Amino acid sequence: MMSIRFLSHTWMGIFLILTIPGCFLIESEEQEPIIPNQEPTFVAVIVPVATAENKQSTLQAPSPIPISTSVPIPTGTPVTIREIFKSEVEDKTLQKKTFEAVSKINSFKYILEGIARVDAGGIQVSVPLSASGAVTSSVSLSKFEANLLGIGLYVESAKTGDDIYTRESSLEEWKDSRKLGIGHISDDFLKAVGDSFLKSHLSGSNILTTQEKTIFLFNDDGPVGSVTPLFELIATEEEARRFSPEKWKVNLEVDSDNYEISKIISEFSLSNGGQFLSEVFGMEGLSGVGNTDVELVIKFSQIGEDFSIVIPQPAH
Repeated sequence: MMSIRFLSHTWMGIFLILTIPGCFLIESEEQEPIIPNQEPTFVAVIVPVATAENKQSTLQAPSPIPISTSVPIPTGTPVTIREIFKSEVEDKTLQKKTFEAVSKINSFKYILEGIARVDAGGIQVSVPLSASGAVTSSVSLSKFEANLLGIGLYVESAKTGDDIYTRESSLEEWKDSRKLGIGHISDDFLKAVGDSFLKSHLSGSNILTTQEKTIFLFNDDGPVGSVTPLFELIATEEEARRFSPEKWKVNLEVDSDNYEISKIISEFSLSNGGQFLSEVFGMEGLSGVGNTDVELVIKFSQIGEDFSIVIPQPAH
């Protein structure tokens, strides 16, 4: 016979077996019932796969956002005059054409304006200079004036062939002379200027060009040029040798169209300027002054044109 303890354990086990499945059945009843005939829902997820062609591009890091660091450059005022350094071939061409044009000129008119600045013991004294003239291949005529407080120089000169005439006042009669007066330009003047400045080779730094003109630059520090033809406009050949300028600068302005010299600007300094003005210009009161700086500007017109010059008749 089975003992009461065995029976009680047996019934308890049966009870637990029956009870636990019931708990699961109760839990499953609370969930939403599954409908066997319902079609399942599919969700498609597309995952891009890099190919051999775009593998590199898909792996590249994102491009950085560009940041502008440019600074606007202000536009400068247009320059009317362009300074251009020419090549060696162009330089030689300019020189050659200018020299050829100058050598062929046999008629022109001119106006000379200048000033002599004198250092009179710390006081600057200015002496105005002026001249005008006309030149052909056979005749040349000029007038020169320099005046300081009523002390000055006036002279007119004329040359026809080998004959020279001068007078020291417009009221005087013309008289024969052995030398031309100050400020006189003859028909060989421009050729002498060309020989002094345009026959030697120039570097690009000695030539400036614009659309209208070419400027040749010379000074006493350069390897070429001689101021003698210009200095002789205010001094005789002998006086030019005695009072040779220590410092000088010359600019030749040439028209770009025809290569003719239209203007000459010259500057020179004389350490014995007082003596020069006293002996050459007759200004004896300035004989003791020191340095003298002279500036001359010569403008040419009617170059190569035909015109007549009235030949003076000297008194006999």
